Amino acid sequence: EYLLKANAVIILFYLCYKLFLQNETFYQSNRFFLLLGLLVASIIPFIIIPIHIEASITNDNIDLSNFQIANNTTAEITNSYDYYEIFRWSYLLGASFFLVRFMIQLCSLVYILLRNTSKKENQFTFIETNDKQTAFSFFKYIVYNPKHFTKEELHQVILHEKIHAKQYHSLDILIIKIATILFWFNPLIWLYNKSLQQNLEFIADNEIQQKISNKKSYQTLL
Repeated sequence: EYLLKANAVIILFYLCYKLFLQNETFYQSNRFFLLLGLLVASIIPFIIIPIHIEASITNDNIDLSNFQIANNTTAEITNSYDYYEIFRWSYLLGASFFLVRFMIQLCSLVYILLRNTSKKENQFTFIETNDKQTAFSFFKYIVYNPKHFTKEELHQVILHEKIHAKQYHSLDILIIKIATILFWFNPLIWLYNKSLQQNLEFIADNEIQQKISNKKSYQTLL
């Protein structure tokens, strides 16, 4: 019941985002709307609204002859229980798979952060790597391969990642990753994940465009 209610809320928020907000340029508002959807989805199923119904019996003489017990009642209960068990174990198996994958990704991330040389400047820690991967940030850590960029391009990339770091976009990513583990069976949660991460990139790109003078060079870099 919890999963059904939570996923119904996620579907509602995602459809509202796609229909009314995706094409708007209020990227920060979109960020909080998408995060709010995940928060509401996790809380709403726990809220129970009591409904009081007064029952009155007008006739104390109840004719039990009209009640029949179906012969297949036990079989129906057994079948329902079997379906529940199949769903439960299927859900746990899928959630376990995505949880293990997420833990492997985290371990790989920690490995990258620890095995490469780091340099701390102000609140940021810069890590240079020789790996063939795109630049990224994880909270206050900024990882990049300097060989992939010219001096101007590297400056723009670092500015981009600093925005992610300053606004704690990594926290958003962790939240949506946990949501995809819990609701992995819902196809829309994966689209929700994509939209949330895409909006974070829009936030960083929009702020960079306001800070640099050579916008064409940045667009080419993207």
